Parts: sequence; C-alpha cells; structure tokens
Amino acid sequence: MKTLCLALVLLPLFATAGDEAKKKRDFKKIAVVQGTIVCLGCELEKDGADAQCTLNAKHAQGFKDADGKLWSIVDNLRGHGVITNEKLRGKEVKLHAWKFEKAQYLEVWQYEVKSGDKWETFSCCTDCGWEKGDSGENEMCEDCTEKGK
Repeated sequence: MKTLCLALVLLPLFATAGDEAKKKRDFKKIAVVQGTIVCLGCELEKDGADAQCTLNAKHAQGFKDADGKLWSIVDNLRGHGVITNEKLRGKEVKLHAWKFEKAQYLEVWQYEVKSGDKWETFSCCTDCGWEKGDSGENEMCEDCTEKGK
C-alpha cells in the first residue's frame, strides 16, 4: 500500500519533468539565419493575398530567408523590437534565433544588420531595449553604457 501511495505521489512529478525540459530553450540550438526584414502583408500581396497590411497589421514585419520563405517573429521582448522597428525594413540581417519550423516562427535572441561590408550586432537589454531611445527618455543602463551601445 505504501508503494502504491508513493507511486501516486511521484508519478505526476515524473510526468511533468519531461515537459519542463521541452519548454527550456537550449542556446546550443540557436540558428543564425540570413535574409531580409520585410512587411509580411506587402509580401503576401505580391502573391495575390488581400492582406490589407495598412488596415490592422500596420506593416508588421517578418523575415524573408534566402529561399524566399516568409517567417513570422515571436512577439516577445526581443521580437517586438524587430517587428516594429521600421528602420530594419528592407535591411539585410542575420537573426540569431530559435526556429519553430512547423509554425514558421523565429524567436529572436539578437540580430546583426549589414552596414556596408560590416555587420553591426544588436542585443536586447531588458532595461534599455535594443538601442538608445527604445525606453523613452531614459538613459542607458550601466552595462549598456560600458558596451557602447
């Protein structure tokens, strides 16, 4: 009887242990994908869709890879800055991101923008955002100031 009770108590712990491992992102699985930041609606309209990107989506940005495949970007702290930064539209970028192939979504960790012959890296700070001015009039945090962000 004690064994049965112990099994009933421990079974849920073992059952959910695998789920937790799946939820954690592994930094070893970050892919570096090169392509262009595009307005997803405008790209879809080129293929005949009635995307009406100016109506609701307001030119929400996504990623077009070298093969022409369109990817949406997870709209979290890091992704939101990529989705909404109009300065990125049309730029050649390298996204350091987790790929969710089934859904064609990328979860961005950081990105690089091609500037001439060089790549400029942008990393998101939870206090400052991607670059100066992202958090309103606030000054950059000490860490970002030291990095010269």
